[in-house]
Amino acid sequence: MKKYIALFLFSVQLFSQEKSKIVYSNETVHINSGKTLEIETFVSESRAISKSKNTQEYAIRIPFDSFSEISSIKGSTFIVRTNKKVDLSSSYIGTYDAEYENIYKSDNKYKFFVLPKVEDNSIIEFSYKTKIKQPRFLSSFRFQNPIKTESSKLQIRCQSSTEIGFKLFGNHQDKIIFTKTTEGNLDIYTWEAKDIPEFEGEEDMPSSLYFMTHLIYYIKSYEIAGKKEELLGTPEKLYQWYYSITKDINKTDQTALKNKTEELIKGQKSDFEKAKAIYQWVQQNIHYVAFENGMGGFIPREASDVYQKLYGDCKDMANLLNQMLQYAQLDSNLTWIGTRSKPYKYADVPTPQVDNHMITNVVIDGKSYFLDATDKFCPFPLPSAFIQDKEAIIGKSEKDFKIEVVPEVESNRNKTTILMKLNLENNHIVGNATATISGLNKSYLLNNLSANNQKETEIWKNVITKNNLKIQLESQELQKNDYQEQPSKANFKLKLEDGIKDVNGKLLLKPILLLPLKETLIDIEKRKFSIENELAHVYEIQYQYEMPSGYKVEFLPENVKTDNDLGSFDIQYKVSNNTITVNQKIESKKLLLETKDFVLWNSFIKALTKQYNQSIILSK
Repeated sequence: MKKYIALFLFSVQLFSQEKSKIVYSNETVHINSGKTLEIETFVSESRAISKSKNTQEYAIRIPFDSFSEISSIKGSTFIVRTNKKVDLSSSYIGTYDAEYENIYKSDNKYKFFVLPKVEDNSIIEFSYKTKIKQPRFLSSFRFQNPIKTESSKLQIRCQSSTEIGFKLFGNHQDKIIFTKTTEGNLDIYTWEAKDIPEFEGEEDMPSSLYFMTHLIYYIKSYEIAGKKEELLGTPEKLYQWYYSITKDINKTDQTALKNKTEELIKGQKSDFEKAKAIYQWVQQNIHYVAFENGMGGFIPREASDVYQKLYGDCKDMANLLNQMLQYAQLDSNLTWIGTRSKPYKYADVPTPQVDNHMITNVVIDGKSYFLDATDKFCPFPLPSAFIQDKEAIIGKSEKDFKIEVVPEVESNRNKTTILMKLNLENNHIVGNATATISGLNKSYLLNNLSANNQKETEIWKNVITKNNLKIQLESQELQKNDYQEQPSKANFKLKLEDGIKDVNGKLLLKPILLLPLKETLIDIEKRKFSIENELAHVYEIQYQYEMPSGYKVEFLPENVKTDNDLGSFDIQYKVSNNTITVNQKIESKKLLLETKDFVLWNSFIKALTKQYNQSIILSK
């Protein structure tokens, strides 16, 4: 489904090294519902450039696609040192195809130019017009940028018979002043802001859209020749449009696809097994290739064509999967969804901007499943990691749809299990380790292996050595088990040099070698934004230490359990015959650690780290 790159029609990336600033950033939207509906925006901006070496701050990139048209680009540089103004030449304005990772064919383009003769402490200005051809694709306006914004203003001018919807998102909303006035037969909506600080991102934060101050605006309805036209404003109207552009698909001959479906489900004893067979066939045989070309970014291609060509984008794969499930007499429907990069809900943003993905929903024995075959290794029937906890519109019929929240995958389904059988030899720890990986953890591993097959051994080893690089591993057997019920599995020979200390004839052993979550302590004084995790997960690790001949356990740490809303750990010690067994279970429960969670999280990690430092003492 079309990713909608014009979310902010002006989408220049700024990477400030010095303290430049946006002096003003203004956009005026004219909506004229005369004989036809016409929408045009005028953008103007000025920036004070502190250092000319920061080329990114005056290299301007204006995205557009087949639904918008850019014109009347102007620009100039005012050189303070000489008190002279240099105008931008039209010959320096280029048009380029936008290239995005994993997108094969796109109508996304951009205008690009660099303001001329910029020196330290210059003032640049630029402006342009945009004609919007599809009224459902109005854009957003951002009040916050990667450099400080002194003044910003969005104004919408439209006939009073035109109804506008809007919603603010992000921080600093208290700085936005909204007014609505009337000028003849025009309604004028104005949002103004002063002194919005620069936006500085942080590692592992959710999408910047959750935090950067911006406004989404859209047309609810308008009048043409006295007749009211409904566009958006409710989830019902959004779904009506989705239905209208998909109702005429799959009209070609589907015989081959039906026959393939019957072949796949033959001998399957339950609806669950039928759905699984179809889903895994689509995963294994249809190659994901993204297309975002005009309405082709929204309308799925014929299921029979996708089946024949064996490739398609998310909506193509969703459509093929949906058709095959329906041919298997299952309750399946096309489903629209925004990934976790989108902070919006349908009640707040009932526009195409809320969604950037399409999947399939199937109901089996009364239970709803969200199937996303674009994740080639996602285990059936789990949702892909990047749609967890997101609202989805499930299309039932022309009038009937349902909004459901995709469930989070429980932590105990995303499990890494490691068994170590170890001996103590000459102050070293040696032995064997077996790792098994399941759920979305398995999907993440296999996708990583698929994308980096030349680093297969290193990727497997990282499962164990990620938090303890001193461990040396030699691969013995690697089993991906791609589309099987079994988890992925790997066997290694293991060595940890100087893992034991001899103190006056007594051996000191730190038995816990793997340290999940150890490096996740949060600097509460500096951290501003929440922390996003790809998934909730569980580590279950068992160490079996064979004691050296002639030694006994003099000291064994106490068993410890801790459990709260964010995570848990359970570490148990046991001695039986000549073997010390240590069981270590670590659980991370939340997809999103909010700032209010930081104190509890740090307390949890400190308690966990304390246990990681425990020692066993052996004496003769």
